[in-house]
Amino acid sequence: MAALQLLDCSQPALVNLERVHYFPRQLLTADDLTADSEYFRAKMRRHNRFLHGWGTVCGLAVSPAPTPGLPWRVSIGDGYALGPYGDDIYVAEPVFLDLARCGPGAVTDPCAPGQVHTPGSATGGTIFVAIQYAECLARPVRAMPAGCACEEEACEYSRIRDSFQIECLTELPPSHQPPPGPSLCDLIAGKQLPLCPPCPAEPWIVLAEVTLPTSPSTQINDSGIDNITVRRQIYSTAILQEQLIACCCPIPAKVIRVEPPDSAVFDTGEGNLPRPPSVIEIFFDKSLQGATVNENTIQVVRSEDSGGGPGPAVPWPGTVAYDDATRSARFTPEQPFGTDPPILRLYTLTVFGDQILDVEDGLALDGNGDGSPGGNFTSTFTVTHILL
Repeated sequence: MAALQLLDCSQPALVNLERVHYFPRQLLTADDLTADSEYFRAKMRRHNRFLHGWGTVCGLAVSPAPTPGLPWRVSIGDGYALGPYGDDIYVAEPVFLDLARCGPGAVTDPCAPGQVHTPGSATGGTIFVAIQYAECLARPVRAMPAGCACEEEACEYSRIRDSFQIECLTELPPSHQPPPGPSLCDLIAGKQLPLCPPCPAEPWIVLAEVTLPTSPSTQINDSGIDNITVRRQIYSTAILQEQLIACCCPIPAKVIRVEPPDSAVFDTGEGNLPRPPSVIEIFFDKSLQGATVNENTIQVVRSEDSGGGPGPAVPWPGTVAYDDATRSARFTPEQPFGTDPPILRLYTLTVFGDQILDVEDGLALDGNGDGSPGGNFTSTFTVTHILL
């Protein structure tokens, strides 16, 4: 029996899965089509349970939604979960539930999840709002009788809709306790083989622990609902990938834009070119440690050409200020750019990546854009003077 439970929790009869083998002129019946459907559903359940586990994936938050006539009404938000037996549980839109009618043994109708089927009476204390996979029979149609044609026509449901049920449990299921056994680090360090998970004893996923007010007329509030402590959470591959990259493969900050842009040309005369900038702004893709962004790590030099070729580069003094809100640094020159007589001036901005660190990972700035910390970022602009 243990082997049967291991392979399929909810339907041990399907331990040896079979799918239909099609061949020409084959007579197919409803049993054949049902067998094919059950084959693929059972395989997907096993895939989900053994590879992904079970629990809430996203959403499904329980929050207060009282009304004057229903002080204990809550909202169960839209979301997605994998059930203990590997079933998909998808809630497409919020569901409202009156906890006053959600006593022991009372569950909602799969075809109308907001309506309690065989309601119970809640008297206060602590309850656990739980959800499970369920099916809703839908679209009834007339079905021909199997016997004599004189018999009355019967109805059959032509569709099965994936749905869910909600129940209020008085105790936390054992499956929601911390699982016994070695941790992942223990398995890796001890070179152990992981064991296949046993079948849960119940189909419920607990969403929240709710402490009901002592008075039936007192409205429920946020402080009485705990969505975190008792919830069994599993994480999507996308979230795990993002965390893995952030933890194991941190990406250094880099310069994403500079104003004025590289190779821009300005004019101090009466030409059609724009006037020289008053400041230089550098924008980054991550927050930087402000103390590392200063006059020593961001500098400007100027080269002059009066007609006899470029002269030596000389520092162009200025102040540097970093703004974390915009992730930008501003170089303000002590003297405006392009105020001296030479006809052409080339200004070169250098951001020394080795000395600038980001906040998140403490890595040096990727100045040269090679994907690794360190390296300098450079940008130039030219100021000319047209004589009239």
